Amino acid sequence: MKKMLLTGPPRVGKTTIVKKLVSWLKDEGVSFKGFYTEEIRNKKGRIGFKLVTFNGMEKVLAHVSIKSSCRVGKYGVDISALEEVLELITPESRDEIIIIDEIGKMECFSEKFKTLVLNALKWENPFLGTIALKGDSFIEYIKKMQNIELIAVTTKNRNELFFYLKDKLSSVS
Repeated sequence: MKKMLLTGPPRVGKTTIVKKLVSWLKDEGVSFKGFYTEEIRNKKGRIGFKLVTFNGMEKVLAHVSIKSSCRVGKYGVDISALEEVLELITPESRDEIIIIDEIGKMECFSEKFKTLVLNALKWENPFLGTIALKGDSFIEYIKKMQNIELIAVTTKNRNELFFYLKDKLSSVS
């Protein structure tokens, strides 16, 4: 099975598709590991991002109040929070689906993250991820790998993509 990566502009629905697929996988009793990213908001708007693992752990990945040399826009990035989550992603069997939302600028500050992504794309496990539309050489390298099915998410196709991906994942679970 090819590894599947969703790409598209911010807020187009990539994470929403991932969360819907995770809900379906849970209902089906399929084993999976990984995380998704979620905005942290207050009354004034977005102030950061958190990582949420599929076993319920939450870690702040980036926030306006984090002082860090790793920055994306107004957000300081906490690499140690990301790397704590990575320890929970190594699969226990070949059938376990690996889900990583997202392979983006913030996450790519971590060499451990990049190594995990490269390894996960070599494992026999099914892989579903989201990846930045634009990015550095690592992101572009991942998108061009031969075993990758890169799927562009748009406002027009995002609802149908859930069913397409569900069919793809059904064939491996």
